[in-house]
Amino acid sequence: MTRVSAWGRLRAIGVAAGVLLGIAVVPAQPASAQTGAMIQPVGGRVTGVLANRCGATDSDHYGVDIAGNSGMAIGAAYPGTVAFAGWTSGGGNMVTLSHAGGYQTRYLHMVGAASVAVGQQVGQGQVLGHVGSTGNSTGPHLHFEIRRHGAVYDIRPAYVCGGTVTKGAPINLPFADLTPVNAVPDRVLVVRTDGTLAAKESLNGTVHELKTNVTRVSADRDRVAVISTNGAAEVKAGGLTAGWVTLFHNARDVVVDGDRYVVLGTDGRAWAKDGLYSANWAHISSNTTVIDAADGRIGVIENGVAKVKEGPINASWHTVAASATDLSLDGARIGVVEGGTAKVKEGPLNAAWVNQAAGRQVVVEGYRIAVRDDSGNAYVKAGPLNGSWEHVATGATDLDVAGNRIAVVSGGWARVKEPNLNSYWVDVVVNARQVALANQ
Repeated sequence: MTRVSAWGRLRAIGVAAGVLLGIAVVPAQPASAQTGAMIQPVGGRVTGVLANRCGATDSDHYGVDIAGNSGMAIGAAYPGTVAFAGWTSGGGNMVTLSHAGGYQTRYLHMVGAASVAVGQQVGQGQVLGHVGSTGNSTGPHLHFEIRRHGAVYDIRPAYVCGGTVTKGAPINLPFADLTPVNAVPDRVLVVRTDGTLAAKESLNGTVHELKTNVTRVSADRDRVAVISTNGAAEVKAGGLTAGWVTLFHNARDVVVDGDRYVVLGTDGRAWAKDGLYSANWAHISSNTTVIDAADGRIGVIENGVAKVKEGPINASWHTVAASATDLSLDGARIGVVEGGTAKVKEGPLNAAWVNQAAGRQVVVEGYRIAVRDDSGNAYVKAGPLNGSWEHVATGATDLDVAGNRIAVVSGGWARVKEPNLNSYWVDVVVNARQVALANQ
C-alpha cells in the first residue's frame, strides 16, 4: 500500500470519529506539511484530548487540557494577532490568536486578565497570561485549542491522556502553510574575569565578543541582559549583532524573563516592567539582595526573607522562606538556600519544602535541580524532588541549568555538558567568571 492510500484511510477514520463525537474535525495534514511549527504553550499533564476527558466523554470539548500550577506563564504557540482578550462565561479569562494560513489558537481559564490586548502582534512564546481555573473549570489548567478556517483541528496525534508535555517543545503535528519559527540558538553567555562578555551559539561554534566592562549577565530565549561597570542595565533582543537598549541606571543585577525585566538598583530597591520599551517601571521591594524571574514568577530576597509573586507585576507577595541567602525560580519549582541547606518546593507557592543538600547556590529549571556547595562541588538531579544526585564538577564557582544543558565555571573555564548528566564536559570559554544559558 502506498503512503498516499494509507493516509487516505487514516484521514477517513479521523473524520468519521470526529463525526461520531459531534465535532467538525480538520484532520492533520499530509506529511509534506511543515511539522512542529507551533510550540506547546505550557508544560504539564494531559487530562483531556478533544472529546476524550481521560475517563469520560464530552462531545463539546474541543481542545487539550494541560494541568499545571496556577500562575504559570502561557506562551503563544505561534506568532499572530490577538483577536480576543477578555472574559467568557465558560472559558473564563481567555485569549484568541489569529495566525497565518487560517489558523487560530485559543487559551482558556487564565487566572487573571490577559497580558495582551486585541489587535496586538505577538511573537512565538510571548506571554499571553497565566494558568488559572476561571470559568467552567475544576482546577488550574490550560484549555488549549487549535482551529483552522473555523473548524476544530485534530490534535489527537500529538497528545496522550496522562502524558506530559514540555513548554516550548514543538507540537508534533503537521501544519500546512505554516513555516517553523527559527529556533533560539543554544546560547552560552560568559562573563570573563576581565569583564568581557563572550557568547557562543553552539558548543563548538565561534566565540563572539559582545561587550566589555560587564559585571553580570542574564539570558532568556533571544534576550541578553547585562550590568556594566558603570551601573547601566542593558538588553540585546534578537541576534548577537542586535543593538543594546539601555534599561536602567545605577543597577547591580538584572534578570530577563521573556519580555519582562527585573532590576536590582545599587540602593537595594528592586524594579520590574513588562515590555522592553515600556517606561512603566514598578517598584517591587526594598533592602533587596537577590532577584529572579521565570515563567511569570518574580522572586526577591528582602531583608533576608524570600518572597515570590506570580502573574501580573502588581500581584501580592507570598513569603516562601524566612531566612534565605539564595533564590531560584521556575514555572513549577522554587529553590532557596536557607541555613546553608538548599530546599526546593514544587507546585503552588504554599507547597511544602523538600530538603535537597548542603549548598550556597541553587538553580531550578525544568526537571533539573543544581546545587553548588561551599567547597565548590556541583551536584545535579533530574526528575522528582527525591531523585538521586549526580556529582558533576569540583572547584565550581558558578553554575546554571537550562533544558538539557548544564554549565559550570571550574578551573577557569566555562564548561557545558548535554544532554545527560554523565555526558562529557565541553570547554567553551576560558578565563570565565560567570556563565548563563539561554532558556528555550
